[in-house]
Amino acid sequence: MMRFYKNIQWLALTVIFTILLSGSFFLRNRHERTIYKTSISPTKSALSLAPLKHVTKSIAELGKMDEINKYFLLLNNVPKCGSEILVLLLQKLQGLNNYRHVRLKEGNKRHLTNLQQEYLVYDMFDMMKRQAVPLSFDRHVYFINFTNFDRQFPTYINLLRNPVDKVISRTSFKGKDKKQDYYYKCLMHKKNNCNYKNGQPYDLSIPYFCGHDPRCQILNNDWALQTARSNVEKYYPVVGILEELNATLEILETKIPYFFKGAQKTYEKYFIHIQKSHDRPKAPRAVKRKLEETLIHEMDFYEWNKARLFKQLKILYGEHPSH
Repeated sequence: MMRFYKNIQWLALTVIFTILLSGSFFLRNRHERTIYKTSISPTKSALSLAPLKHVTKSIAELGKMDEINKYFLLLNNVPKCGSEILVLLLQKLQGLNNYRHVRLKEGNKRHLTNLQQEYLVYDMFDMMKRQAVPLSFDRHVYFINFTNFDRQFPTYINLLRNPVDKVISRTSFKGKDKKQDYYYKCLMHKKNNCNYKNGQPYDLSIPYFCGHDPRCQILNNDWALQTARSNVEKYYPVVGILEELNATLEILETKIPYFFKGAQKTYEKYFIHIQKSHDRPKAPRAVKRKLEETLIHEMDFYEWNKARLFKQLKILYGEHPSH
């Protein structure tokens, strides 16, 4: 009989222990579900108390990218064409338009090997990844085909200047009289490197739109001219003209508003005085004519881009007063 009561007691203890254990497990799970719901579902009051901030959007927030990345701008400056105006504008507008501008180093190296190009492309994309916001870059460098390195193209922009004026301002001495004497002697008497020869490589404007192929630097090379034009049509929404800076800023602000919204007002307020330093250099007419006869494709490319700018302006506003 005693043995029967002991078995009953053991059975009762087992049932009670099981009930207590199950209840503890149930309460624990319920508590955890409550915590989980609270952590992922903020209350309306918490949202309403959060301060509103104007924050630069991340690259991920800007959505799917096309072949040309409109949130990645590259100004591959042509020397002595007034591109410092565009650099100053990009620096001034970055806070207003929510992007960041980066001045790339080693701009004295314009013609790069494939490996150097790859390193430069990698550096830019690495900065974009780390910054995670829209970026604009500038550097003196020839056109880079980003697809050669399995990367998305940037939005290219650039600024051109009358090739004759560019050559004179790039290599002249200071002072009007010395400048005229120097160029007259140099060009008319075939001295120094200002006498450009067909078939020879030069650091002029076309290589900045053609690329790093050796043919791009060859003076008056047909292939280089056509390649430069093709690249402009595909990858440069705007190629500005220094002598038509107001028109250039209008088109930049219309075609690339993310980076250039407010460019015209900002230029007029802060940088209009800079344009005075880019007045046409004075030189004997014979010197200029000699250069025009020599720089045939450079002049052709300049006039072609000028006509393209006027065509863009005409689409916006009708017939341009200068045309």
